[in-house]
Amino acid sequence: MKRTLINMNVAAAILAMSAVATTATAAEFMDGKIKISGAAMQSWQSGIDVEGAAANPADASSDSAFQRMRFALNINAQIAENVSVFAELAEEPNDWNNGSAAISQDLGWIQFDLPNNTGVRLGNVVSTTQNFIRYSDGAAVQSNPFVGNGLVDMITAEEGLWAYGSHNLSGGTNVTWDAVLATPDFFTDFSAGHGYNLGLRGTINLESGLSFGAGTFKTNHDQASVTGKTAGSLIAVGDGDNYQFASTAPNARATHPLIVPGVDAFIWQADVQYKANNFLVHGLIGQAEDDYSWAGGQGAFDTTYVAQKSKMAFWSIEGKYDISNDFYLAARYAESENKSAGISGPNEATRLQVGAGYWMNDSTLFKAEYVKQEEDQFSGGGATDSSVAGGAEWDGLIVEASVTF
Repeated sequence: MKRTLINMNVAAAILAMSAVATTATAAEFMDGKIKISGAAMQSWQSGIDVEGAAANPADASSDSAFQRMRFALNINAQIAENVSVFAELAEEPNDWNNGSAAISQDLGWIQFDLPNNTGVRLGNVVSTTQNFIRYSDGAAVQSNPFVGNGLVDMITAEEGLWAYGSHNLSGGTNVTWDAVLATPDFFTDFSAGHGYNLGLRGTINLESGLSFGAGTFKTNHDQASVTGKTAGSLIAVGDGDNYQFASTAPNARATHPLIVPGVDAFIWQADVQYKANNFLVHGLIGQAEDDYSWAGGQGAFDTTYVAQKSKMAFWSIEGKYDISNDFYLAARYAESENKSAGISGPNEATRLQVGAGYWMNDSTLFKAEYVKQEEDQFSGGGATDSSVAGGAEWDGLIVEASVTF
């Protein structure tokens, strides 16, 4: 029973992004050359109060509410035997902010299929060091057993070139790889000295269910080219999350550590996963560092930068157990450490997520999650005022209903 939003012609380990809806039930036009599918999601959360030294005092008290509904329409067009186009049109309040009701191109590319199960995409590229991704993006949430994303996600979307491949070896082993060359913006950037971002990932997947993965990412921007912008590349601050505070905009990345601005940065990550019929466990470890820091310090975006080392170490472990074909349980724990120059004292952030899901049918999923996050004073966490001792913490319950069509 295939219950996933991923339906591409290479291994999901390469392209595990929940933004692409399945075409298995898509409406077909022009003798199947055009397929249209989509997704919709609505969630409710309890009041999430930021306790302690809140970066935004207005987030200290909140009430429960329904979040703004999210939806996406996906268009797949087969232009020729080896050329196709994908475009996702979506409204994503967690990424673009609640005040925007516009439908935007959230992900899209022109795809060229090459021999030996390889290919190239031109357009939006997924810039990440992550492998075996279980991730929510707007209404595309069903590949993620949780409602929220991870504390230490290293991921964003940019403009450029994306090459990939998947190869089956003897003994049932599968090897995947992908590489990106991108300019550091989801829109366009012609500023002098903006440089190009380079990413490379790969996985080895054994027939036993054991898999290994690794990813690296390098940004190459002059300080002058990013002055006036909130980041060089957004990869190190996540791609939006589903938890919302009372006052802080959901696209402010306040639930993620804000340590590495992505100016002249290098990120690496290593993964190991074991997957059986009804159980999986996935662990990762990595580090992000930059020769630059935000001038205002860690924990908040800034538009000016200083030549001072910023550094973040992180790890995470998650597991999922299928009780039956319809019910599952899941848990995730993640931790980050702010190892930037000049940081001393308590410097860690942690997140615990405990969730459950129920599949009503192959296209309809209900999820519930309890989340608790703790941020030390110098953790670089986006919810914490680092000038006040004690740090901050928040927790809450969030439930979600989603469909694909």
